[in-house]
Amino acid sequence: MGSPKACMSAYLIAVLCLVAGARSAAAFNYADALDKAVLFFEAQRSGKLPPGQRVAWRADSALSDGNASNVD
Repeated sequence: MGSPKACMSAYLIAVLCLVAGARSAAAFNYADALDKAVLFFEAQRSGKLPPGQRVAWRADSALSDGNASNVD
């Protein structure tokens, strides 16, 4: 076993790491992450898009892809 001073230093470092990890996890904004995930999903859609589309640069797409083969 090491000296009591070395053991105490290792213990304090471990506690500080745990506290710092808990603070960074608590500061994470889950609502913002969910909103960005849904926005990414909305940007990936194709076909006739709803009028309330949040992604301004995205328009209707792939509306007549199967016409040549008579596939809807």
